[in-house]
Amino acid sequence: MRTEIVYCSHKGNTRQIAEAIAAELRLHGQADAVAVEEAATTLVPDTDLLLVGGPTEGHGMTPEIRAFLDRLDPSSVRGRAAAAFDTRIDWPRLLSGSAAAGIEKELVRKGARIVHPAGSFIVDTEPTLHAGELERASAWAREVAAALEPATV
Repeated sequence: MRTEIVYCSHKGNTRQIAEAIAAELRLHGQADAVAVEEAATTLVPDTDLLLVGGPTEGHGMTPEIRAFLDRLDPSSVRGRAAAAFDTRIDWPRLLSGSAAAGIEKELVRKGARIVHPAGSFIVDTEPTLHAGELERASAWAREVAAALEPATV
């Protein structure tokens, strides 16, 4: 399985989450975590899974993630497995918002096939990742990989 992870990170927290996800997915094949500023807008043809994530700012996506998704070539995404993730403050989602929700909507609009519910990883107001969030990111990545495995009879 080949996975492309595109992330935005202003304080380093989302980068750490993306790297934890990539490390877990490397157990299932190739997985590259790429900062949004360096990400291509056309996926490599043999990409099996696209993950996109970023911090939640102003209840939604950062301008960098929004611009990437706007430029992302729909023909390279259409029908491809995808999932979204974010980092956000530990408040009810109604109050904090979620970048992942917006990312997921845009991926669907581009024709991607969402294979697993979005993941949200918690930071405090500093912002610093809460203890255990990297482990939760690894577990989320395992669930995403399992969602792509063929069912056994």
